[in-house]
Amino acid sequence: MVRRTREEAEQTRLQLLETAQVLFWEKGVSRTSLADIAQAAGVTRGAIYWHFANKADLFNAMCDLVQPEIDEMHRRLCEEARAAPAQTLWRHCCEMLYAICTIPKLTRIVGILHLRCEYVGEMELAHLANAEWLRENHQRFQRLFEYAADCGELMPGIDPYMAALSLQGQLRGLVEVWLLRPEALDLARDAERLLSPYFSGVFRPGSWHGTTD
Repeated sequence: MVRRTREEAEQTRLQLLETAQVLFWEKGVSRTSLADIAQAAGVTRGAIYWHFANKADLFNAMCDLVQPEIDEMHRRLCEEARAAPAQTLWRHCCEMLYAICTIPKLTRIVGILHLRCEYVGEMELAHLANAEWLRENHQRFQRLFEYAADCGELMPGIDPYMAALSLQGQLRGLVEVWLLRPEALDLARDAERLLSPYFSGVFRPGSWHGTTD
């Protein structure tokens, strides 16, 4: 009986998180209350407060749903970085864009983070967490550019710190354009063509190969 109750509680929690994704995308985070989520999920307000202290707590738990996929991509990036930094970074960027377009859970949550959340009031801590994630990701990219410089893979005059910022901006911009105008941009199909001009300008020919195969 206890085991079944725990399983049912976890099922309810996941149902609330799935419902929150839908409502956050449709209405925006600021216009969606916990009561809205509970009603749409078919549970009581008491049930939602059993699992989440407040909306920010639920929002963070929703973001955690995609953390395993992101952690795995970052693990491979760091593991393979020193051996072939330019090629590893190329493959990572292409895989990341493809994943955002083809994993529905990741698509929804990235869309909410980019377009449906005002990082004020109770969401201020989420803003700080997002800024910290961007800082850590920039540091990962910068290390790869530094490894590439050590291997002679960077074009002359490329500064690893600035190159990492520029790549972050390009990736974020491509994702936002796709989210806003999916009919104008097939990000899953054209990721390589969209990234190639950047990589051609930053890395020496032959170092990144221009292919994920």
